[in-house]
Amino acid sequence: MEHVNMYIDGQWIGSVSGKTTSIINPANGCIVAEAACGTASDVHHAVAAAQRAFAPDSAWRRLTADERAELMDKTADLIEAHADELATAETNSMGRVWKETRYDDVYAASGAFRECASMVHELQGATSADNPGMISMTIREPLGVCAVISPWNYSMGTTAAGMAPALAAGNTVVVKPSSLTPITTAMMIGFMEEAGFPAGSVNLVLGPGDEVGTALAEDTDVAKITFTGGTATGLDIVGHSSTSVKRFSMELGGKSPFIIFDDADLDVAVDRLMFGVFLSQGQVCVAGTRLLVQRGVYGRVMDMLQERIAHIRIGMPMDEQTEYGPMVSKRQMERVLNYIRIGREEGARVLVGGHRITEGAFKDGYFIEPTVFVDCREDMRIVREEIFGPVLTVQTFADETEAIRLANATRYGLAGGVFTSDMGRALRVCRGVDSGIMWANTYMDDTGGLPVSPHRQSGVTVDGGLDGLKEYTVLKQINLKLTPEKTGWFGNDLSDD
Repeated sequence: MEHVNMYIDGQWIGSVSGKTTSIINPANGCIVAEAACGTASDVHHAVAAAQRAFAPDSAWRRLTADERAELMDKTADLIEAHADELATAETNSMGRVWKETRYDDVYAASGAFRECASMVHELQGATSADNPGMISMTIREPLGVCAVISPWNYSMGTTAAGMAPALAAGNTVVVKPSSLTPITTAMMIGFMEEAGFPAGSVNLVLGPGDEVGTALAEDTDVAKITFTGGTATGLDIVGHSSTSVKRFSMELGGKSPFIIFDDADLDVAVDRLMFGVFLSQGQVCVAGTRLLVQRGVYGRVMDMLQERIAHIRIGMPMDEQTEYGPMVSKRQMERVLNYIRIGREEGARVLVGGHRITEGAFKDGYFIEPTVFVDCREDMRIVREEIFGPVLTVQTFADETEAIRLANATRYGLAGGVFTSDMGRALRVCRGVDSGIMWANTYMDDTGGLPVSPHRQSGVTVDGGLDGLKEYTVLKQINLKLTPEKTGWFGNDLSDD
């Protein structure tokens, strides 16, 4: 059986406790690997290694920007060269269907390294010569040790998206992946070692969030924490970080609205809705889990949605024909089933789904039917709270004003989508909905390279592009006096004595 170790100061090691944790395949409940289970002591060891690697005379700090970029491009090459085995390992530990992992998550990871490598020379400051005899400038410097705490969904892409800008800016990193899905993160760290990253510049600590994550938050040598996950956990990390002044990049929870007007192309809208809510079994931070549909087309949209859901190919995630697989864990499955129970108790009606799938090959896995609730109200928990599963709630609206009001009836502000043939309306709704990213007549579709920033309780960060890279630096102002001269302020010229 595969054993996953930690990587600290250039060495693959177990935990000081000697403990391990089992990695479970959610499609069948079988153990696929054992991983080291780290402690606070392991965290401090890793942070100390990263701190040493950040010293001004270290091998890492002596690298030029071009040399850092070369290491990152080599890492991207290795990730892509091992795409099949990465996808297999991720699918067997997370349950995300193989073709999603192979053609999405893998290339999100390599793409993060390539994008940041291409921008290493863009971290520039400014100069001013407005003061005669003085040249003033700003420069951007790395922060120091950056902790990257990544989630179990899209673990390759989100881990790389945290590491790549930190390293491109010249920081060192300590990575803590989810205890459910550490295998591919360890594989990527192995590729970084092969590419030639100096010892201590990249470190991997495994273990539970309540110990390893907390220790990272409390460590005063950690300059920044990048975290992707639930809002409650994000707040907990901030609380534990009060031992020192840290910077944060946090993408947290979401409850994104998916708005369909009566003039929309309904075939496209329903197709994108299916993708937006059931991709990866709804375990996506920007999933469009709140459908808001104009009353005039409500019946047609519901008929189309039921027909499409009936044809979803549910199956084992390693089957390339499978479109929909299991939840990541038994715990997550039980959480989603509990929300489905709550929805029924609150008076919402199940239009489709609502049960665990246990027939045949699914009996030992963590499968839940794609589920749609209708007759929903904005005060219901299933409408207000992030479920992070294949559960869609449906509400109706009369006009544009009501659609925007319902879309904003949430504490979150991560994403949203609007479908209409009126481009003026599309822009008004995009401007009116309080979220970090909006799509019009598409969903989960962009050109890349532009930054995004979550609103409200969905996080605090700028992610992507040059603006996102700058978040891993600190500005320094330098003032150079060309000809030294006294101030004369305190009469310190003693020539008359």
